[in-house]
Amino acid sequence: MITLIIVLFSQQAQDPKVKELEEKLKRLEERVQELEEKPAPAPPPQPQSPGLLNPAITVFLNGAGRIDSERVVNAPGDVFIDDRPFVRTVEADFKAAIDPYAEGTVVLALESEAGGEWAMELEEGYALIKRLPILEEAPLGMKLKLGRFRAPIGQDNLIHMHDVPWTTRPLPIAKYLGTEQGEFFECGWNPTGGEVDFFLPELSESLTLEARGGVVRAGETALTEDMDPRQPGFYGRINAFAELDRSLTANLGLSALHEGGGRATTLCALDWMVKWRTPERGTYTSLILGGEAFYADRERYVDDDGDGTFDRETLETPFGYFVYAQFQLDWHWYFGARMDWAEEPDDDRIETRVFAAYVTYYTSEFLRFRVGFEHRDSDIDAQDEVNSVFFEINFVIGSHPVEPYWVSR
Repeated sequence: MITLIIVLFSQQAQDPKVKELEEKLKRLEERVQELEEKPAPAPPPQPQSPGLLNPAITVFLNGAGRIDSERVVNAPGDVFIDDRPFVRTVEADFKAAIDPYAEGTVVLALESEAGGEWAMELEEGYALIKRLPILEEAPLGMKLKLGRFRAPIGQDNLIHMHDVPWTTRPLPIAKYLGTEQGEFFECGWNPTGGEVDFFLPELSESLTLEARGGVVRAGETALTEDMDPRQPGFYGRINAFAELDRSLTANLGLSALHEGGGRATTLCALDWMVKWRTPERGTYTSLILGGEAFYADRERYVDDDGDGTFDRETLETPFGYFVYAQFQLDWHWYFGARMDWAEEPDDDRIETRVFAAYVTYYTSEFLRFRVGFEHRDSDIDAQDEVNSVFFEINFVIGSHPVEPYWVSR
């Protein structure tokens, strides 16, 4: 009897606590139901680069004057350019991250024409996609370039005028890849399309292999300017870079471009460069040896009698090359020489040769001066036996520029 009374008393004492727990449980169930019925919150915004609205801006100015032994006409064209100065190009370079996956580059060029007029051009404008959002990392370091850019047919074509180690462009670059005002002005090929860039598996720790391939709009080189731009052009490049020791590196590249259609054109290029620099820190001596060779297989139609209709189809196989050497004496002084040889794209029986020497005073990456001499032998009478002296200045305003490849620091 006593035990029953104790049990009943204990149950009555626990009833308030039980009720309190039941009320808390009920409130929790109601809260869970509210959360389930509430719409999901929007995903957090993607982080933005601090440079998105404030890109790095660099402005390059290239000016050059010339003194000539004969009257000189820009080729192609009919404007005299001898014995006068030119501000050849002003380039504004904009670079910024677009988001965590890509970055953008825009290069606007204000270029001088042989007659003294000026033309604004989009030299480059592209997005470089470093990895896709669906992939945590890019396989083989793959990158995708979309837009307008300088294509990797050889090495010199990738470099803007203000960063080349000479005053005039090599003959094969101007004659085969393109120029509107002659090799004294800006030359090269900057197509519109897409390019994939990736690294091949390494064969050794000192050897790096890189491959590029692109699909672009046809008809934008000097060899293919009469092609239908509605059809695609295809190019590829394999590049091997070897670090032989602390002071010696070597680079070898093979490139090819093909544009089909009614008159197919194939251009192949081989480039090489060996660079030595003193291994001691605090010294700035280097030697560069290099060159590029180009071979084209080009179908074209010929109007023999000038009546405006094509009389026959022919195959031209122009060949050209240039070789160069440059010695860096110290921080400031660079001495170099270059030899060009090229056959005409429309008639591979006509040849032109250029022998050039130059001295560059490199004040800093923001300011450099150059004096050069050039002698020309050609089967074209207007270009034969011409001697020219060049004076050049390059200066940079804005963000710190990248050092040219021929500078050792």
